[in-house]
Amino acid sequence: MTATLRAKLAPLLVSVFLMIVSLTATAQIDLTEQESQWLEMHRASMKVGVVVMPPYLSKRGEDGRLQGLSMDYLNLIEDALGAGFQHQVFESYGALMVAAKARTVDIAVAVSETEDRHHYLNFTRVYSHLSNKIYIQKGRFSQAEMSDFAGKRFAVPEGTALANYIRSNYPEIDLVATPTLRAAFNLLGAGQVEAVGGSAAAGYFYSVKDGIDNISIVGNVGFDYHLTFGTRNDKPMMGILVDKAMASITPEQRQEIANRWLTPEDTQRVDIKTLTQWLVVVGFGLTSVLLLIVILWNRSLKREVSYRKEIQKEVSFLAYHDELTGAYNRQFMAETLAEYIRLPCSEEQTTCVILIGLDNFSLINEFHGQKMGDYVLRHMSERLQARLSGGSVLSRNGGDEFTVLLRHSANRTSLSQFADRLIAEISLPIVSGDQSFSLTATAGISIQEGELHDPLRLLEQADLALHEAKKKNAGSYFFYTSDMSDQLHENQQLVVSLAGALSSDLFYLEYQPQIALRSGEVMGFEALARWSHPVFGNIPPDKFIALAEQEGLIVTLGDRVLQLACKQGCEWLKQGLSFDRLAVNVSVKQFVESDFASKVLNALEQSGFPAEKLELEITESVFLGDRVQAKETMSKLTQRGVCFSIDDFGTGFSSLLYLKELPVTKLKLDQGFIRGITHDYSSLQIVKASLQMGNALNMDVIVEGVETDEEYQILFGLRCQHAQGYLFSRPLKPDLITPALLRKISASVTAISAVEKEPVTEA
Repeated sequence: MTATLRAKLAPLLVSVFLMIVSLTATAQIDLTEQESQWLEMHRASMKVGVVVMPPYLSKRGEDGRLQGLSMDYLNLIEDALGAGFQHQVFESYGALMVAAKARTVDIAVAVSETEDRHHYLNFTRVYSHLSNKIYIQKGRFSQAEMSDFAGKRFAVPEGTALANYIRSNYPEIDLVATPTLRAAFNLLGAGQVEAVGGSAAAGYFYSVKDGIDNISIVGNVGFDYHLTFGTRNDKPMMGILVDKAMASITPEQRQEIANRWLTPEDTQRVDIKTLTQWLVVVGFGLTSVLLLIVILWNRSLKREVSYRKEIQKEVSFLAYHDELTGAYNRQFMAETLAEYIRLPCSEEQTTCVILIGLDNFSLINEFHGQKMGDYVLRHMSERLQARLSGGSVLSRNGGDEFTVLLRHSANRTSLSQFADRLIAEISLPIVSGDQSFSLTATAGISIQEGELHDPLRLLEQADLALHEAKKKNAGSYFFYTSDMSDQLHENQQLVVSLAGALSSDLFYLEYQPQIALRSGEVMGFEALARWSHPVFGNIPPDKFIALAEQEGLIVTLGDRVLQLACKQGCEWLKQGLSFDRLAVNVSVKQFVESDFASKVLNALEQSGFPAEKLELEITESVFLGDRVQAKETMSKLTQRGVCFSIDDFGTGFSSLLYLKELPVTKLKLDQGFIRGITHDYSSLQIVKASLQMGNALNMDVIVEGVETDEEYQILFGLRCQHAQGYLFSRPLKPDLITPALLRKISASVTAISAVEKEPVTEA
């Protein structure tokens, strides 16, 4: 068989192999009835956006069709779902992102997860990693950092996460946006830019292969691509199905794809026969000259081969190692885990996974800079590695998480002691120059308890345990239990239902009266979101609001609450119901939207509700961001009559400065303080001081969570102005709120205030 024939048959044989093994993967996908119905309706209509990203993610073959690592994964997903994807090919990454944002494609291939893209995309698990390097013309530097290019022209492809990263973190760099990475390298080769940012593999493809040999790598950009499939976030079911299909891809399939695409082809082999024939034709007269040329050329070739070997060695290293810490990466962990779970499993020895997350690591980058954050991660990796025995494997999953894979007894006491030692190691002080600080860590632990077909299942279980530990007992560890999977499944079902519920009657508002303590009159209401699920019944607000935050639906939810509240307030006024204010809670993400003020004014205009009766409750965390922008947004609305109050005052980053600078007219004390005023001296003093400060600043103060006569009497004695709580009324559906009910509530408050009040004493 000739080399040409083998080259043509190899892709065909690999495709046949992937097609055969994909049949097995399809059978492993477990879909709910709702997921199956959705898939049946959209099986042939899902549009996939693909961009040409040589050398191996996606490129055009000899027949013009796209092939590559990303396309192999996409084909497996398509086969697993039994779907017929409609491909739309884009010639630049920026064009693909524009289409994804406009929602003209349903699935975007090879995208990195960023905060901005969460506005329009959900993301699957990572299927490949790309390390971004700094390329310059040879001989200028031996090493360089991004800060070295301040004021210099630095080329990257437009529309990529890398371009956004450089704009945000290095604004002093003169960023040159090019349509493609090839165009960026052409500019560098011509000397029109100082440097180019791109992945190691793509850099090799566009420089060495295109004959641009005066380029070298001098450092890391500091931002790596973790490639996923992005799906429209207004179709959450699609993201769940694609991620399930990704989960069904076996380690053997992943390895086959990696073997096919992650080894660069030798595109510059020397044709010795042609060279020999040419030498013979030239003649013996030029032998000495040609010999000299060959010698010089051979030296150049050796340098080229050495250079290419270095690049290939680096690509091979990065395929299984984390570039920042040198620890193994998630790909290596997954492959090693697949081997470990096939080993004998018993009480004496089994496979265990400990997933460790650094607590509040983002504050290191925020207050000490990214270089310090990188130093901490390298230091933590070294500390953890020093604690492990020879058979244990440490990997960094990305971000601030590390995974420890080990063979250990199934005894939880022994594992707990080991986890305690790892957490204690991380909590030791970190010293860098004249700076010293400490971190804490939280861990999730999973133990193999029998035969396991999916090796990633242990990682998923450890991840569930980690998130549960962070939520309930940060700084400690939790072992995985089956209840966590049940809760995850329930949350996934709720996420699918939430988007649809926001536009139906299943999502509605209840209103809790707010009382003027001196007169006993109902002076206003607070709008509270409610969700009645057809299967799970009434979902607690703290649960579905957290899900909305997690899934990027909190802005949609907040907008819906605002619209419903304004509409109901207008209906009450038409019915003759008298009240001063209708309070609506606003989330931080909702408030910082650039069009927030316009949305509020549109809701008022469309409903006919008077602006002076609308009160927006915001939390103190709003002012941790751009205070100038916050003041501008608030001023636009207060000029029209809308007022602002601070919700949960005293529980966040309280500052007298923002109370002085910003147009806030009311403080709302958190119910946590009210619970303790009858028996806790500190709570009583906090409430007392808050009331005095509100009066001094000419602000109204309202307390929430008043439930007992004793709490009421103390607040009345402290000259508190307004209150709400179960003592006066529970949250009510709007049709129950009538003038007669308001009179009844006022009468009950008057009756309470008529009881002889004991003086407030300070213990």
